[in-house]
Amino acid sequence: MTAPMTASTTTGRTGTTGASVPRGAAAKEASMIPHQVAAMALTGVLMFVASIPLVTVLAAGGAGAQLLREQAVSDREPRVRRFVRLFWTALRDPIVALMVLVLLVVGALDLLAVLGGAPGARVLGPVLGLLGVAAVVCGLRAAARWHPGLRWADALAAAARATVVDPAGSAVLVVALALVAVIVTQAAAFVVLAPGLLVLAALAVELRPRRR
Repeated sequence: MTAPMTASTTTGRTGTTGASVPRGAAAKEASMIPHQVAAMALTGVLMFVASIPLVTVLAAGGAGAQLLREQAVSDREPRVRRFVRLFWTALRDPIVALMVLVLLVVGALDLLAVLGGAPGARVLGPVLGLLGVAAVVCGLRAAARWHPGLRWADALAAAARATVVDPAGSAVLVVALALVAVIVTQAAAFVVLAPGLLVLAALAVELRPRRR
């Protein structure tokens, strides 16, 4: 009588597959989802506000990515004060704002040339569009890699290499950009959450295990 009872008890705990699934762990994972969504939403709003001057967008991305990384890895709840501290740390490196400024100026001049009917505008337009998407993907990957103590030049160089040598990850970010663009066009209010969604996608790409 003892053996059948033991087997029945074991079957009830493991299920039909025989693999033990701790109920406490499953409940904990389910309860963490609202916290993760709230962390992403708060981070997105903070990044949106910090990016209003435009030249600060990359620094805001780095601070937001670090905030979400700490929440995912160290279970550290995002705080406004922590974001501000990370944001100012990111801005201390002058290259982060200079790089964004250069890209904005070059992009604006190229756009004016295309809209003004410059020779080869039909070919130049799509090329500039692709380059713009590549620059955004590279920026997202750099933001996901940055952390206090890492120079932005190194983060950008590593992100540029990863954008080329990891086409799968870059494609995921392109899809994420397209999805966020669709969401924002359908519901403009979501624009304040868009930075958090994009940085979260970049973190998922950078932290995912890769085959060697």
